[in-house]
Amino acid sequence: MSALQEKLDALYQRHLDLTRNLDWGYHQLLPWERGKNFVDHPWSAEQGNLSPELTLAVETAMLTEVNLPWFTSGLTRIFENSPSALKRFVHTWTREEDQHGRVLDVYLLLSRNGDPDARDQVRKQVIERGWQPELRDPFAVMVYTSLQELATRVFYLNFARQVAAADGVLAQILRALAKDETLHYAFYRDAVKAYVEDDPGRMATVCQVIPTFVMPGYGMPGFSHRLRIIAQHGGYGIQAYYDQVLSIVLEAWGVLQHDMSSGTQDARHALDCYIRRIRRVANRQAVKVSPV
Repeated sequence: MSALQEKLDALYQRHLDLTRNLDWGYHQLLPWERGKNFVDHPWSAEQGNLSPELTLAVETAMLTEVNLPWFTSGLTRIFENSPSALKRFVHTWTREEDQHGRVLDVYLLLSRNGDPDARDQVRKQVIERGWQPELRDPFAVMVYTSLQELATRVFYLNFARQVAAADGVLAQILRALAKDETLHYAFYRDAVKAYVEDDPGRMATVCQVIPTFVMPGYGMPGFSHRLRIIAQHGGYGIQAYYDQVLSIVLEAWGVLQHDMSSGTQDARHALDCYIRRIRRVANRQAVKVSPV
């Protein structure tokens, strides 16, 4: 067995050990006492306890999570010829992620936040459309999933703080989801590090993938509008992405300190330009929200 395979096996076992202490059931978190059937008690907009903007943020998270079957099938194909630890992790990840879409969907129904009929139509549309990975190289996908899992974690934690006053139950749900995402990020982050240690030339791929990153929900209706609402009301925008996601992975992988060979200088230059552009936008946002 290669040193890389041994590291991946150890990372997978670490994940299993950690998740034993974090296991949760979505049925334990939901406010079942709020539930009413929609036949005898038709929905109306004033019944919810969240603002339309916060409701849209929850819905956006749900619509991303319900595409799990497509994410699983895509990752399974990509990692088909990869070390067994990566293939096993996809199965474990699917088991853990399975609750995420369900808990958010049922929460919205029980709390009567948002039009259930309209949301049902969008949900069906999103699932029917599906998701296809744009990246095919397993290592490139691990770089992407590291960013995606960390971004999701940060969103859930920031959003939990935003909604805590309006609905403590929702905040608790979001924190539970964030715990899962924390461990998923840790696995992929350290898997990427192991691959780079095995072949430092792979850092070029890291530099290429980061500037193309976009969350996997980009195909849902009104995605750009949803992102703007989340940035304004959900606590997660460009500034949070730069400070709490991009900067974190760059440091974790030592990207900016890595000695890039002449063959990878173009990828590093493109990454540097991307970082400067994101930093400028993040700084402008920080100025806008600073107290006078």
